[in-house]
Amino acid sequence: MTTLTVAVKYLRGRAVASALTALSVALGVSLIIASVLLARGIKDGFVEGTTDYSLVIGAKGSPAQLVLSVVFRMDVATPNILVRTLRYLERDPRVEVAVPVALGDAYQGFRYVATSPAYFAPFPWRRKTFSLSEGRFFDDEAPDRPTYGALLGSEAAHRSGLRVGDRFYEGEEMAEYPLTVIGILRPTRSADDRAIFFSLASFWGMNEVARKMHVKPLTAVLLRARRMSDLPSLNRELNVSTETQAVFPSAVLLTILNLLGVVEEALAAILAIVAVVVLLYVFVSMYGATLERQREIATMRALGARRATIMRIVLMESSTLAVIGGIAGVVGGHGVAGFGASVLAARGVLVRNPFAFSTLEPIVLVSVVLLGALAGLVPALLAYRTEVAENLAPLS
Repeated sequence: MTTLTVAVKYLRGRAVASALTALSVALGVSLIIASVLLARGIKDGFVEGTTDYSLVIGAKGSPAQLVLSVVFRMDVATPNILVRTLRYLERDPRVEVAVPVALGDAYQGFRYVATSPAYFAPFPWRRKTFSLSEGRFFDDEAPDRPTYGALLGSEAAHRSGLRVGDRFYEGEEMAEYPLTVIGILRPTRSADDRAIFFSLASFWGMNEVARKMHVKPLTAVLLRARRMSDLPSLNRELNVSTETQAVFPSAVLLTILNLLGVVEEALAAILAIVAVVVLLYVFVSMYGATLERQREIATMRALGARRATIMRIVLMESSTLAVIGGIAGVVGGHGVAGFGASVLAARGVLVRNPFAFSTLEPIVLVSVVLLGALAGLVPALLAYRTEVAENLAPLS
């Protein structure tokens, strides 16, 4: 009978305690794996989802709020700017592309985004590409002739169940202005997957306040300069204005990543405490089990088992528990990360590839096995030092 066989037999003999110990290891590993995957996925989601445009122009206010609402759809929209700002930028020779964006209400939690067909144009400098899984893009409509055609992001279409040709509206007050699905986008792995797009004319037609305004409102303008050298002057002019501010999305993204870095440091400290607690739990479990079977260990010694063999059996027990708990924890960690990603996605936070394999996982698994062996070291030494004559004496 091998050392591993004896160790497994002992573990099966105290199945409930062994299962609880392995479960505690699995929960600790799951928490570590899920935290790492979600932190990495959130960071990658922000980086992947950022805009290709150089500047975001909006009303005076918080730069972070402007970028989070317009680019990531994670905040309430900033106050409106007037469409004349867009017309001014379109005539500016320093500007290559100026794309309007107007944020509205939502349907089943999916944000209304009014824009122009240029938002989906495949410019050479764009990292993000838009393509259709079915239907068509909407046209650039005249302000007085809205068609109320809606283009759905992939996730918005999937979760809402809407298909091309379906009509929908949110709230009875909007029953007079229903939208009709004319197309569904392929996944872009960005906030656009959770948006419902339509033309500015449709947006102004649906908006009671905008219908009465001669000069129509916008939330923001996405701008791409012809040359990088033009950005400082554009940025300065738009910020000096009393009506607008210009924000570099990359600067806001850097701030977000710095905040995530601070959160990761705090999370690492919490995970270290969790690892210590799990290690102590394994130690207490193995120590108690060793104390309970000192008489059995003494019997094995009397039958010829060497001290080193007894020590290996105890170390093998703790290592086996660590291996079982570690593997279950890695699998469970991916499951927890997937669930966490779906919960965060429902709140507008994009988590990219929550199920992706991390190079940290083998390191975590090996570390867990080593920590399991370390937790079993003192019980193994106790078993090693068990005296035969003392523990085989009559019980009464």
